[in-house]
Amino acid sequence: MRFFKILVFGLILSGFQQVRADTVQIMTTGDGYKYLGAPTPANGTGSYMDVGLYGTPGGHYSIGFAKFNADLSRLAGAQKVFLAVNLLNFVAPTFGTDGTSAQPTGFTYPVTGGNFTLKVVELTSAFTGIGVDANWAHTNLFLPSAAGTVTFSQAGYQYVDISSTVAGWISRAATVKELGFIGIASTPNTWSLNLGTLEAERDLDGNILVAAAPMFLTTIPEPSMLSLLACSLPIIGWVRRRLTKS
Repeated sequence: MRFFKILVFGLILSGFQQVRADTVQIMTTGDGYKYLGAPTPANGTGSYMDVGLYGTPGGHYSIGFAKFNADLSRLAGAQKVFLAVNLLNFVAPTFGTDGTSAQPTGFTYPVTGGNFTLKVVELTSAFTGIGVDANWAHTNLFLPSAAGTVTFSQAGYQYVDISSTVAGWISRAATVKELGFIGIASTPNTWSLNLGTLEAERDLDGNILVAAAPMFLTTIPEPSMLSLLACSLPIIGWVRRRLTKS
């Protein structure tokens, strides 16, 4: 029995190490968001990227962007490349007496229920923020085909398959390797997302309160020990039956 336990632990550990050893991760080289809405658009800053639902009442929503202007040669030849996106919070804007004709006065943070679908689009030119308005978002994010989509129902990392987009960047030696983000479906329909970025959350003195949780490219989504154990169960059962018979 002791040999069996050691064998089981060895199978799980070796599998976990093999997956990690084969994983390539490349972090963003820049990210952020821009708020679009009345009366004046404003660039977003801080420790999160806000992405809102396209077409919300009053035109109040945010669009996000992420840059990967780095050497992607380590991803060349990979069968799959995923974008890892970290949801920090669902948020919903609240408005004052002027309603949706004014900028939001604050946000609420729903805890349960609902979902939000994020659309990922390859940007064909560098995101500068200049000239970015509702028309730009419609033309460059809402109308183009998606590089991938993901629906969030809870906080944490989700993985979007953008293999063809990354392969295209590498094959043509693209100088612009950027993605745009827009919300295309939400329940309730006022929600938006706070996504993790390169920026850590800091206090007024500059001390880090919460470490950065940025987007990144990866060849293999990070496994959980639970899912790895589940994959190992058939092998464990077979080994145990063999030991019992012998």
